[in-house]
Amino acid sequence: MAQRKQVLEELQALNSLKDLAQSYEEIAVVRMQNIKDSVIKTRDFLADLSDVFVDLKASYQREVKQLLELRKKGGKGILPILQKNGKTLMIYLSSNGRLYGAVTQKTYHLFVDDLKKAEGEKTDVAVIGSAGKEMFENSGLNKPFDYFEIPDTAVKVDHIKDLMEKFIQYEQVHVYYGKFGNVVKQTPIGTSISGEDIFETETPQTVPREDRFIFEPTLEKIFHFFETQIMANLFSQTLLENQLARHGSRVNAMEEALIHIEQESKKLNQQKGRLKHILQNKKQLETIGGLVLWE
Repeated sequence: MAQRKQVLEELQALNSLKDLAQSYEEIAVVRMQNIKDSVIKTRDFLADLSDVFVDLKASYQREVKQLLELRKKGGKGILPILQKNGKTLMIYLSSNGRLYGAVTQKTYHLFVDDLKKAEGEKTDVAVIGSAGKEMFENSGLNKPFDYFEIPDTAVKVDHIKDLMEKFIQYEQVHVYYGKFGNVVKQTPIGTSISGEDIFETETPQTVPREDRFIFEPTLEKIFHFFETQIMANLFSQTLLENQLARHGSRVNAMEEALIHIEQESKKLNQQKGRLKHILQNKKQLETIGGLVLWE
């Protein structure tokens, strides 16, 4: 009897988990549908804009080098916002919530692998999201990092603005996040938002830049625009891409959980049936035993 009660309690717990998984899945699907079209449509535009950013650095290499030299010397003619610290900033974009499936772990592993490869270089680390903070603190890397917490959804301009004040101090800024492919495929990616490579290029390739441009009003002011407004837009896209990938990954995770719940429920129902038969047989034996005693 005690064993049957335990089976019934486990079935009840599985049904509760099933309801929870279905709710998470339905919410993720709704949120994914709300941002999917805008994210995908914006990709090509920002990739082309990023291509211009790369051209801006590559086409006038001599002028850029001179500009960088002036920055290092603290040239008076250089906009203060363009004077950099000579370092690279690596950002792991995670989340505050849990149950987002495999994409967050895969992205984290990519981030850590690249961070280890950059050991010895002038590299700083930033982590966005409490889940990533917890993983990085427990990684054993013992590397200092800056932590920022922004909402998983409904990110406001002020959140971006505060982060940009830090990002523009660096020569290079690389963001690690999940990129949405489709409902069953989300890819961890590290991309530059500071003009080294075309945005969201999963396998960066060096392409000779032979075109030459005339910059108006000045090269400094064009850099200022790209390293503030354009970088902010590229980073905003990474936030949306990461949201979309997390929702897709959660749908997959909840679907796998539901399959596992169904399998366990089937096993428990079979066990429940066997216990029911055992109980019925026991009662029949007791009834027969009682009749024999009366005779």
